[in-house]
Amino acid sequence: MAKEISWEIRFHAEELYIANGLTFEQVSDATGVSISQLKRWAKESGWREKRKEHRQALSDIKRDSVQLRQRLIKNAMDTLDPQAVYAAARFEAVAASILDKSGDSAEHVSSKALKNIKTPQDAIEALQEVIERKINIMLTKPDGITLSKIKEMKQALELIEKMTAKYSKDKTAKTKGLSDEAAENIRKKIMGISKK
Repeated sequence: MAKEISWEIRFHAEELYIANGLTFEQVSDATGVSISQLKRWAKESGWREKRKEHRQALSDIKRDSVQLRQRLIKNAMDTLDPQAVYAAARFEAVAASILDKSGDSAEHVSSKALKNIKTPQDAIEALQEVIERKINIMLTKPDGITLSKIKEMKQALELIEKMTAKYSKDKTAKTKGLSDEAAENIRKKIMGISKK
């Protein structure tokens, strides 16, 4: 007898496919539902058409936002009316805060937030801070967590781990002094003695 799948899982799978743009394989990984079952649901409920409509709606919203932004700024510049200037400024502030929260724009990063990276250790620390912030954001908004974001975080953590291992070896090698082989060569060449 086939296991019954709850409506919540089905709705979640549909949202992952339509709104998050995941493939059937990714949705299957995220929900535990077989790819064949997902494809049946997609055919029954018109997921592909809904996905197309969703993408078109997002595109329309972005286009309309850009046009509204342009009109607000043009009106503010043409009239210099305080209300028009305020409306344009508020719209810009809201747009900037949305970009800052989503992390989509490096243009809005203040110069204070930029780190002076001179050593590999500085780079490791900076990467760790960024990853910690991203993970915290993901955890505060669990609805936005996708398999691709989890994989991205995993890859970043693995990179930090590799860098830490590589540069901590270099650091310990420097603090230990000469290697045994180098010390032996010095003894032979300069002092004319060898370690027994």
